[in-house]
Amino acid sequence: MSSTHTKNLREVNNLLHNLRGEQFRHRQNVAGSREHISALRNYNSPSLPVRLADLEHGPSPAVVAPAALQKRQHSPTETLTKERLGWHRQALNLVASHLGGFPDPLEAPSLSLLCLQTVLSHCSNSAEFKDGVVPFIPHHLRRDLVRYCAIQSPLPTWKLDAIFEPHGHADGEILVVGSEASLREDHFSQHQPHSPEEDITWEQESSSSSLHTLVLLSTCLSTSTILTLPPTITTLALINLPSSIPLHRLPKLCPLLVFLDLSYNSWLQHPGSNSLNSLERVEWPRWNNLRVLGLRGCYVSEEVLRKVNQGRWDDVEIVRYNLPSIKWFAGFECCEAREQQVLIT
Repeated sequence: MSSTHTKNLREVNNLLHNLRGEQFRHRQNVAGSREHISALRNYNSPSLPVRLADLEHGPSPAVVAPAALQKRQHSPTETLTKERLGWHRQALNLVASHLGGFPDPLEAPSLSLLCLQTVLSHCSNSAEFKDGVVPFIPHHLRRDLVRYCAIQSPLPTWKLDAIFEPHGHADGEILVVGSEASLREDHFSQHQPHSPEEDITWEQESSSSSLHTLVLLSTCLSTSTILTLPPTITTLALINLPSSIPLHRLPKLCPLLVFLDLSYNSWLQHPGSNSLNSLERVEWPRWNNLRVLGLRGCYVSEEVLRKVNQGRWDDVEIVRYNLPSIKWFAGFECCEAREQQVLIT
């Protein structure tokens, strides 16, 4: 190609370029746009005119949530369930903190607890549950299952009896909550620990430890059952019992107590009420190992405070008010943060 032809071609291109530029600037002036000619073109933007689909089909209607979801009204049953759950958490928070915490029903449970809860909900036959399910649950998982259900949906008596077999407890612990569950009067007499003379072969599965924790909330406890309490108990919580019990017998029956919670018992709320079963009759010095005493919602006289710590090197921690929310209280709407105190004498 000759140099003259190349020069003419370049002049034509320059002329076309100038004409396009003048045309572009003219359109910009007419439209009043300030877009610069060097602005980069966005090749990712839609090439079709905006709202072209709306012109053909019309705009999509806005999705409006149902009125029930916009302003949800809690049913009376749901409100009662939340109040009951909040009450269980508040009543058990002291013993739960002493035992290292219970599984939080507001959080996702572990896979093992989730599976056990599913199996438990489908078991309506006592014999099937006792013979076909419980023997395959390890003792520590039985304990965790009872703890998890105690807050949200306490287990009835027939399920607890099956879980506590054959030793009468779940990994050394008994936890009974609600009026639909209770300990049988002969529960402890039927589950006496093995005597040392009994021969246990190495092939047998090692038995669970002795009973060391007994927690009863809003359930009945007869005097005959109290008289058969094993002396191995170190943690005892008798909370909101419907009827009074002979407290003065406990030091002799359970001499190894480290933790005792008698909170929210109506028969301990007023001075002079049920004087035969009052705190004044308890021989507190017999509990040499006692470290924590829960008396929330109870009337505690100065005489009781003096007797509890009489002759001790280390004073007993006496909890008379609600504890601040522990870990598994976080996020629960019925247990709002409020001013709480802990009295330590």
